[in-house]
Parts: sequence; C-alpha cells; structure tokens
Amino acid sequence: MLQDVLHLVDDRLATTMHLMRATISMKLKESPGALAFSCDMLLNVPLIADWQIITLNREALVNKALLKNNQQLINYDYYVRQHVLKYDNTIKDKLAIKTSGPFEIVCVHVNGMVTIQLWAGRTE
Repeated sequence: MLQDVLHLVDDRLATTMHLMRATISMKLKESPGALAFSCDMLLNVPLIADWQIITLNREALVNKALLKNNQQLINYDYYVRQHVLKYDNTIKDKLAIKTSGPFEIVCVHVNGMVTIQLWAGRTE
C-alpha cells in the first residue's frame, strides 16, 4: 500500500518536472528545458538559441511594462508648509486606519521626496 502511494507521488513529481521544463514560456518563446539542453523537450530536434534576440525581447517587455506603469503615475509637486498624511504599510488589518497625520512638509527635495515634521524637533 505504501509503495503504491510512493510510486504515485514519484510519478506525479516526474510528470510535473517534465511539464515545467517542456512548457513554452511566453516571455522567452521557448521552453526552459530547450534553452538549457539545446534540444526540444518533446522531439529529438536540436535547438540553437539566439540569446541576443531573447535578451532584446525581454528588455522590450520590461520597457513596455515600465511605460504602462509610468502612465498610471500622477505628477504632483509638493510645497513647503503643505499638510500630508503618512501611510503605514505595516498594518495588515483591512479595516484599520493605515494613515496618520496630517503632518507639515518642512522640506521638498529635488527628487520629489519630502521631509515632514512629526512633532517639534522630530522630522522624517
């Protein structure tokens, strides 16, 4: 009985490993096993990978994703004496208040970061 279960688990793991190596990646346009072993994982056909094209395709995908994310950003200029809320991302409770403040901006840096005054003599 135990041997049958172990054989079944071993068979499932082997099938999963083969699927992971043989599945074609959408980003690479090839399977990881084909790239690693220079041959197709299902047929006995040699594969010559052009790593420069693969690198350029991955770079193009990254640039496309960056452009998409940058279009969603809101351009906003902060100024001194403006009041802002401080977001606390350590709070995991869905219904808890995740901001504190308002805090006054005491300095706006060139890169867009701000320094806020938490209380008298304490800035962040």
